[in-house]
Amino acid sequence: MLILKLMGTPIEHIKSEHIKNKSVIRNNKTLATIKETGNEVEFQIDPYLDLDEFQFLRDIIMEISYGNEAAIDERGCQLGYLENGEKAFLIKNWEEWKVFLMKAKLRTLEGQNVQALNPEGEELGSGLLAEYEIAESPFRIMSCTLITLFGERKFEGENIKIVPTNQFS
Repeated sequence: MLILKLMGTPIEHIKSEHIKNKSVIRNNKTLATIKETGNEVEFQIDPYLDLDEFQFLRDIIMEISYGNEAAIDERGCQLGYLENGEKAFLIKNWEEWKVFLMKAKLRTLEGQNVQALNPEGEELGSGLLAEYEIAESPFRIMSCTLITLFGERKFEGENIKIVPTNQFS
């Protein structure tokens, strides 16, 4: 269980359509439960969330804490370590952690069968991942080259998503 605390934020100030019965819910999955003690709100976070779920939860916490001067204590919310050995957290250095993970994911997908998708989830093409270009802040894939049945094809866009097809050639 990962613990993140917002100090100085009474629970009645927390308004979000994604919080129901003191739980943060997305797609019928509980991402975190919320406990209140006085002027402190504690998020008990499921440690087995995927990257998109962590991003969703982070966005909600940032929205809640914005403008109400809540102090955030995320000592109990360490996600792992960055490439330089620094501890990675949900709020403090989230973007660096996300870049680190996404670069590692892309390295493992090189030479594998993948789909390139546009931001709406529509397939641009599929084939073996040959190369890609990224932007780091915020992380996004700007282009990728796939080896398809029809030869090498390059796809470009503002935020391409590359997903494995789990098929072997």
